[in-house]
Amino acid sequence: MRPRDCGPLVTAGVQILQNLRGAWMLRRDIEPGGAQLHGDAVFARFGEGALAYRESSILTLADGRVFSACRQYRYRLSEDSVVVEFADGPHIGTQFLSVSFSRTDTGLEASGVYACGDDTYHATYRILGPAAFEVVIMVQGPAKAYELVSRYSRSG
Repeated sequence: MRPRDCGPLVTAGVQILQNLRGAWMLRRDIEPGGAQLHGDAVFARFGEGALAYRESSILTLADGRVFSACRQYRYRLSEDSVVVEFADGPHIGTQFLSVSFSRTDTGLEASGVYACGDDTYHATYRILGPAAFEVVIMVQGPAKAYELVSRYSRSG
């Protein structure tokens, strides 16, 4: 039995999802190659214990060509971890990552790995505070070798 003055027990995953809800500005650097992506991302409630993520952005390649881009994921709680699933493209509903956060000197951090054919995606999430986080994804495979560094800051 818990003392009456204690608030509800909140897991790290619940706290992470609560903190992610809302609108974010997004900047993504893609190396090598010098491409940059700028746009907006929104985490919206999607049922109990889940968020729908949608980013809308402009991708500028090193040669100056410009493209519009969008991406969607679902973030949901699963015991002590946060599961990230594809919400668009050919793999809708497929798990991309399952990550468990732990405290570091700079905030909270979690890592996960996704295998797609011969390619491997190593992702690291860093929660830097209530108004900033970043996601670093290193992609390695027979015909791929690049890094995506996505930096998010609170909109408004």
